[in-house]
Amino acid sequence: MPTKAIKPALTDSLRSLAKCQLEMQTARSAALDGGALGVMAGGAAVTAIVIGTRGTHELWIVALVLLGLSLGLAVRTLRLPGAEETGPSVAAMREARKTQGDNKLEESLLEDLAKDLQTNDQALIRKGPLFDRALTFLMLAIVV
Repeated sequence: MPTKAIKPALTDSLRSLAKCQLEMQTARSAALDGGALGVMAGGAAVTAIVIGTRGTHELWIVALVLLGLSLGLAVRTLRLPGAEETGPSVAAMREARKTQGDNKLEESLLEDLAKDLQTNDQALIRKGPLFDRALTFLMLAIVV
């Protein structure tokens, strides 16, 4: 842990940057969750159409399998934790302020923000490909 004090202007800039990044990560996570819900709704609609119009070819079974895979991946996307962290808890900061000096608290705040950014980034890295695969299987089912 560095012992050199961080200048207030730099601290404000770092905090502002971290806040913006956390907001972007949260928005991306919400967009992926919304997209997964859309894939599930689209999959349900396509499934109803496929079952209702069973063609003479056995391709409708392939379409149902692809739709099942799409649904499974979309559900898995929703179940993964998202970028829900929005920084250190205010209550924890108030408690820490009683026992730590302002400089130490400032350092702790920046470290917590950096950890949250890394955690959220890893969550989005796991969610993105699952959503892409779910959408791909839905599109393949529609093509079939």
